[in-house]
Amino acid sequence: MRVVGVYINNYKSIGEMKNYLKLDPKVTALIGKNESGKSNVLEAIGQLSFEKNLRSSYFDNKNRMSLEDVSIHVDFEFTEKELEKYEIEQEKTKIIFSGPSETIVEGGLIDLIKGDEQLQKALQELGNLKSSKNIWKSDNSVKTVNELENLCTNQISNYETKLNNLKKGISRDYEGKDGLIQTIGVIRDRIEGFYNLLPQIYYRSKDVQLQSSYKYDDIKNILEDETHILSRFFIAAGIKKEDIIRGFESKSSGEKRTAKNKIEGATKKNIETEFKEFYNQENIEIQVELEGQLFKIYVKTGDVAMDLTERSNGLQWYLTIFIDIFSNYYNDRPILFLLDEPGVHLHVNAQKELLNFFSHLADKQNQVVYTTHSPYMIDGSNILNVRATEKGIDGNTLIYKNAYDQELSKDTKMETLSPVINALGADLKFNFGPSQNLNIVTEGITDYMYIKAMLEYLKVDRKINVIPSAGVGNVNRIASILIGWGCDFKIVLDYDKAGHDEYIVLVDKLDSSLKENIVFVNCEEDDIEEMKKDPKTIESLVAEVKEGTIENTSKRLAANGFYERIKSNIDPMPETVDNFMRLFSRLRI
Repeated sequence: MRVVGVYINNYKSIGEMKNYLKLDPKVTALIGKNESGKSNVLEAIGQLSFEKNLRSSYFDNKNRMSLEDVSIHVDFEFTEKELEKYEIEQEKTKIIFSGPSETIVEGGLIDLIKGDEQLQKALQELGNLKSSKNIWKSDNSVKTVNELENLCTNQISNYETKLNNLKKGISRDYEGKDGLIQTIGVIRDRIEGFYNLLPQIYYRSKDVQLQSSYKYDDIKNILEDETHILSRFFIAAGIKKEDIIRGFESKSSGEKRTAKNKIEGATKKNIETEFKEFYNQENIEIQVELEGQLFKIYVKTGDVAMDLTERSNGLQWYLTIFIDIFSNYYNDRPILFLLDEPGVHLHVNAQKELLNFFSHLADKQNQVVYTTHSPYMIDGSNILNVRATEKGIDGNTLIYKNAYDQELSKDTKMETLSPVINALGADLKFNFGPSQNLNIVTEGITDYMYIKAMLEYLKVDRKINVIPSAGVGNVNRIASILIGWGCDFKIVLDYDKAGHDEYIVLVDKLDSSLKENIVFVNCEEDDIEEMKKDPKTIESLVAEVKEGTIENTSKRLAANGFYERIKSNIDPMPETVDNFMRLFSRLRI
């Protein structure tokens, strides 16, 4: 299952208005000014576990300006693979956390549980025995049975521990003990199967740094702490605890050398090989050595080997987060990764590699949410996965579904949009050399959405960069930059007075040769009188808007609805396809 969105109610700076974070199915970027509450959003979600109740301390983080208590609810949907496996229709699941022991599950997952014949039969068998005094050693066992009977409405926290205790709570003299243990085992396996559909949460709230050297006396304690970054290194590499102990303590030199070989080989095979796939700034090798009573990590480039801490902060950080994340692949469950300001120490190209890493994680059925101020941490080819936060006039954090929401304040919009706007420029400057790719400049974000959607639908092979100008009056500014960089570009304007006025600015005041670069949405020539009589906008090309098959309460909502339909593999109407193919033909795509 994937997370669709999260309502965060009255947690720290977050109130009850604009408190819904909508997640992209793959990667979501969260931007905003400092102190706007981005970290609080991640923290609120990062402490959740979908198979356990929240700690009581979580609910102590109450918004001081609110009279209401903290609560949080998470919306999920099934993946296509799950829909096919269970032969079900899509129905959202909701998990509501409203107190330390108050967790409710509703929707599609509950319907799956109710429809599981094996589980329901086992629960019924167990329920029939709860009142028999000669079966259970204590009333606690009967209480657990009662909880299990509520499985279809309430979350059963720590179910594995409770079911194990239930087995231990069976009276020794009960004749049907073996059969009852088997029934409890069926319940455990079925519950685990359903909970494994829900994602685990990986929350990186602070930077930890992998060191280049560790003393064995310290390693003995570290081995007992799976959260320690060195333990994560061992897990990621597949290094066994007993090999580490033998490598340091064995009296046999041959046994000690064998253990060292295993450790070095596992590091090369399971960490170095994977790391090279994502960090291609340089060709490096990850080497480990057991030197005396020290475990040492080296990074080798060419013929030069250096201690890890002698390398740049960026490389150290990148390797650390790679190991920390890579070591969390377990149980074949999806993971929701929450990362606060990743890549802050990395140079431009390494930040871009980090975006590739996020995409790789998402391709494995995971989701990634991260905060950033950096334009190089925004995917300029898909700015629709960006969400924005700002502080309202009452001091509460407001969460916006996109970075171009008209309700964002002017000051916030300037700062919040900066990484997005800069990302588009950075993409052009660093990724798109002159004449290598085509750049399409549009009047605004709605044009961007429609054109991006249809480029994806028509599976255009050529890499196209679409640049929204945030208003028709800014088109000439974008065009002047592209001219200066020597980039190949086309301009799409609405066939109306505003489009005509910008056409005059472009052709008469900027560069007369731009006439060949400009295409009106209806593919007609410039005719001001015709524009006044029968204006056309990008929406004129979309039959779904005219026929009301997508929400049309605003231009932006309609464009977003259309984009989401295409992403959900819903075919556009034939008229829409014909219109955009005509437009793309004029754009020489």
